[in-house]
Amino acid sequence: MIRAQLADLLTGSRFILGVVTIDALIADRLLLFSIVLTGAWVTDVFDGRLARTADRPTRFKEYDMVADTWVGACVIAGLGLSGRAPLWLATLGIVVLGAIYLRTRNPAVSQVLQGIAYGAALWLIFTFPGTSLALPLGTLAVLLLLEYKKFFGKVLPMFFNGVAAFVRGEHYEGPTDDSPVDIESDT
Repeated sequence: MIRAQLADLLTGSRFILGVVTIDALIADRLLLFSIVLTGAWVTDVFDGRLARTADRPTRFKEYDMVADTWVGACVIAGLGLSGRAPLWLATLGIVVLGAIYLRTRNPAVSQVLQGIAYGAALWLIFTFPGTSLALPLGTLAVLLLLEYKKFFGKVLPMFFNGVAAFVRGEHYEGPTDDSPVDIESDT
């Protein structure tokens, strides 16, 4: 029971962390932004790990991708509100991609929004004096090592299947089970 509650707490925390990324960008606190964004990525990995080992379903399971999308949208909003990206473009990106994701629940749309946000965030961290890519890139490397089977066995196929379904005009919400993927076998 405690694992499910912790997983829910980590999922829910991303909604708060997203808002903090906006504030950190507006306040020009790039180190804080880098730390908070990295924390959001860590909570995303560990809420899933906890949920898969919990003795009951989590309450926030259906909000996990929404929380991920929220963090990406908050990063884009922060970039726009801080003047680091054109506000009209940030707003358009959030409205269009966010609305399509909320309407379709297609994970590929969320992943595109997140990819744009995180790519821009990493570029900002890279080009801003006094910040370092060591924390976010180092954390991403560790998380990829921890979750490489899930990344290559589920996340990438989910993205490509979602893009294909979107192009064909079909409904797609991603894999229906949370079982771990063994990329060395067919299971």
